[in-house]
Amino acid sequence: MRKTTLLFVLFVLAMGPAFAGEVSFVSWNILNYPGSSGPVREPYYRTVLSSIEPDILVVQEMLGQSGVDSFLDNVLLEVEPGLWSAGPFHASYDSDRAIFYRHGSVEILDYGWLDTALRDIEWWQVRLLESGEELRVFTLHLKASQGSDNEQKRYLECVVLRDYLDTLPGDLPYIVAGDLNIYEASESAYQLLMSSGPGQLFDPIDEAGDWHDNIAYAPIHTQSTRTSSGYGGGATGGLDDRFDQILVSEDLLGGADLEVLTETYTAFGNDGQHFNQSIIAGGNSAVPYEVAEALHNASDHLPVIVDIYQPGLSTIVFDPPLVTDLSWPSPVTGTATVRFDLQEPADLVLSLFDTGGRWIATVNAGHRSPGPGQFGCDLSGIPTGTYLAQVRGNGALVFTGRMLVLR
Repeated sequence: MRKTTLLFVLFVLAMGPAFAGEVSFVSWNILNYPGSSGPVREPYYRTVLSSIEPDILVVQEMLGQSGVDSFLDNVLLEVEPGLWSAGPFHASYDSDRAIFYRHGSVEILDYGWLDTALRDIEWWQVRLLESGEELRVFTLHLKASQGSDNEQKRYLECVVLRDYLDTLPGDLPYIVAGDLNIYEASESAYQLLMSSGPGQLFDPIDEAGDWHDNIAYAPIHTQSTRTSSGYGGGATGGLDDRFDQILVSEDLLGGADLEVLTETYTAFGNDGQHFNQSIIAGGNSAVPYEVAEALHNASDHLPVIVDIYQPGLSTIVFDPPLVTDLSWPSPVTGTATVRFDLQEPADLVLSLFDTGGRWIATVNAGHRSPGPGQFGCDLSGIPTGTYLAQVRGNGALVFTGRMLVLR
């Protein structure tokens, strides 16, 4: 769990609590789907996506339009019948990329792709229906493997992307997500994407470093979930690389109508305890075993998640904020420890609601003095799912965020 300073606002809502203000964005390399093992892996994809509950899902290593149709029908619509659609698809070199979306939350306005010497880079212009705000979503799968030749190929792919990002309107937020196959942040391709200018990208969790085979970055590694060959093949080295990332434009980090909630950025299923191991070795404290097993069997990559806040009817900014450095683990199993830093004395209350806005539980943390503190929230009796957590201080709503509960 990372401790993150959040924007604290009072959400003035016309209706009861719901998830209208947030959209869950997920990127996942699904490992050459469908291939010969697609039908065998589909139950595992369903288990994982049932736990995550995304609104927008971009995938890499999709094999053609037939794969898109199969994943939609046999995975997403099996999990949530009638709620999912696939975006326009572009077939390119090698394996492909695709987007799926919950059509009650999102619509696609336009799409296109950037031609590179290897795999193309797809984009979709989406509108978030609750707010009407637009966002451009890119997904990519850069050249794999180490060595200067492969690094140069990744760099040339990123030149195409960065040149295009530099031309986007200044008021259009964008996300670039996928399998970067980059081993360390000093690589020229990554440096190009992060270099200053109108098309600059940012890491929401600000974790630039030498990620490869470095235990210091164990909690954010995404490949490989395996140490032995599994369904669909794939890499078998254990978790030791941060290949899969979600990068964003600067305005999504604050100051725009849309904002990524950095505390929700997660390499799903990574508990930080499986460096150079499979995701299921000796159990997994981040997710239930059946979810860890599904991650292991579905793909050699972990999904990466971040939530996007979209504005409600109106907001009032607390200046200065009543509470700062508010955080909790995500996902949560058992008891969640909620940490905070109070700027003045306050009575704190956390309330939990389901996706339909129905009240689930309330934890009264009592009167707290200024300064850092924490309280426990026992969720052991609450079913697996995604919930809305609202924190109130002295009766005022100071933060609303998503809490993923696993049993």
